[in-house]
Amino acid sequence: MKPVAAFLITALPAAAAAQPDTGAEVSLPTIQVEAVDQITGREIPIATVQRTLAADMADVLRADPSVRIGGGARNAQRIYLRGIEGSNLNITINGARQGRSLHQHRGGIGGIDPDLLKQVDIITGPSADLGPGALGGAIRFETVDAQDLLAPGRAVGTAVKAGYASADQAELGSLTFYGLLEEHLGLLAHVSAANREDYRIGGGGRVPNTAGQDRDYVFKATLLDLADHSLRLGLERNTNSGLYLFGSHGSDMGYPPAGAVADYQIMSRDTATLQHRYRPDNPLIDTRFELYANDNTLDNEDRNSEVASEEVGGSLRNVALFSIGPTEHQLTVGADYYDESAISRPADGSRIENGSRNLGLFLQERVRLHRLSLSLGARFDDYSADYGPETVTGDHISPNAGAELRLFQGLSAFAAYGEAVRGSGLIPVGWLSNVDASTNFNDGKPFDAEKSIQRETGLRWLAEGVLRPDAALDAELTLFDTRIRNTIERVGGGGGPVAKIISNPDTIKSQGFEVRTGWSWRSFVTRLGYTSVDTTDSDGNPVGIIRRKAASSGDQFVWDSSWSPREDLMLGWTLTAVAGLDDVPEGDDERPGYTLFDIQAQWQPPALRNLTLALAVHNLFDRRYSDQTSIASSRTGIIHEPGRDIRLALTYRF
Repeated sequence: MKPVAAFLITALPAAAAAQPDTGAEVSLPTIQVEAVDQITGREIPIATVQRTLAADMADVLRADPSVRIGGGARNAQRIYLRGIEGSNLNITINGARQGRSLHQHRGGIGGIDPDLLKQVDIITGPSADLGPGALGGAIRFETVDAQDLLAPGRAVGTAVKAGYASADQAELGSLTFYGLLEEHLGLLAHVSAANREDYRIGGGGRVPNTAGQDRDYVFKATLLDLADHSLRLGLERNTNSGLYLFGSHGSDMGYPPAGAVADYQIMSRDTATLQHRYRPDNPLIDTRFELYANDNTLDNEDRNSEVASEEVGGSLRNVALFSIGPTEHQLTVGADYYDESAISRPADGSRIENGSRNLGLFLQERVRLHRLSLSLGARFDDYSADYGPETVTGDHISPNAGAELRLFQGLSAFAAYGEAVRGSGLIPVGWLSNVDASTNFNDGKPFDAEKSIQRETGLRWLAEGVLRPDAALDAELTLFDTRIRNTIERVGGGGGPVAKIISNPDTIKSQGFEVRTGWSWRSFVTRLGYTSVDTTDSDGNPVGIIRRKAASSGDQFVWDSSWSPREDLMLGWTLTAVAGLDDVPEGDDERPGYTLFDIQAQWQPPALRNLTLALAVHNLFDRRYSDQTSIASSRTGIIHEPGRDIRLALTYRF
């Protein structure tokens, strides 16, 4: 019996989005119901990431219309999912949670070489097994194994890549070794480097203090499918360094003011992961165990200071499949835990540490009865967060429920409700060190857990033989409403001791809809997505941009297509259109919309089939624009995004 989760009906046409980029002709796959780990989620096609020559996490996520990335420079980028900032998401890399912000927002999402990605999931629907702190959803990154890279019949392989990007005059290179020591044991070693100059904006001119260097070092050992066991061990170090401004104007809002002096800073992520799965020939047993250590560090060498988040954690879960009468069940039971130390080391040599921890227990039952699928679950979180002289503790049970009904062949309706909590707050590590006995803690009132309520409803449709007898079409309409309240945050700005920390009762609302559709025929795939989000406060007023919480933006439309006219050639194009933002808080400026067009091509010369030549041109018409989620400075305006960016890459595998 197949797993019976929330029964997201998937045409593997859209799942086959990765196939056209190989150049092989794609036959129409059969339609099937596949188990998923949540009511609503989607996967970013890795083939799209590869053909766009994505250079960082922001590039990887731009393909999804519900995601916005503001800030321009690498050290100032912020990620928003349906208007909710990334600090309120559960973001993991190979199961390792990425932890809190270090300074301003940096450190909330780790860097990684996009070439190593095997799967990227954006999860927007509520579920008890998403992990701790998933107030606005979750983003999961998974990297490749050696077995994923090996050509059929090969036991060892090497990939060498060199690249160039014109907007920031980036020079890129990587070297990857992968192979099998024996039938089940694979090893992968990877190193990549990128050196970037200040990037050029549309129409000319460069943004100062955006140059930098990226380095990525990865080792991964994988023992797969041995006596019903699979084991993955991963070690990774990722760094970004450069001369960046450390705070305020020019660091995460606007251009650097005249006379500003940049500091040499190194942002690093060190991650160790252990993942084990035991899946015998028994439908009641599918056990997964994950253990990780994840350290994020921001080192300001010119100021001789450092802030860091050192976290250890893990999870254990089992998925049991069984039937009771006419019903089919998938029961997930598990627990997860993390313990994070937020550490500041100022120039005086002292060490200030604030800890937080969370123990979660969860149960998620998914049932199918003929045309009806139900999902019921609950999550218990016991949390503790240290704010110097004050410790916030508590526990909470978060329920969720969902249903999907197949109305007739190919069309289904769904709805979901869920809650989530967090106790660790939004205050970055650097500011936590300024909390002392003089700080006002919520006017002496108890701190409430940060809580979110998510609601979704919509329709999914899947059809074969649309326009062509061997083509497939899928479409989805989703209406959503996410509300977050009781955020634990700092009041006021500036340096020195933190004057006040509050449990903010005001509610942030993210409400809107998404429309997605995709059509595939043989080696041609086209997908369209449209997202409209209104981000407001408790009274329905637009929020503008609130650091680490939410941002308003205009409607976004993304149309992405790829086509392989022959086996050795792939062509692609992407249109992104953003509507103007005129519903802004009083006193804020309206934000103009913009339209961008990108093209891509990959070619394998017939005489050198191991060689791949790739071209991607971002912002083809050199449009000058600013992302609407970039923070405006009253003194220096809004930073612009890169202009026309011609990216070239050469990859040789042997």
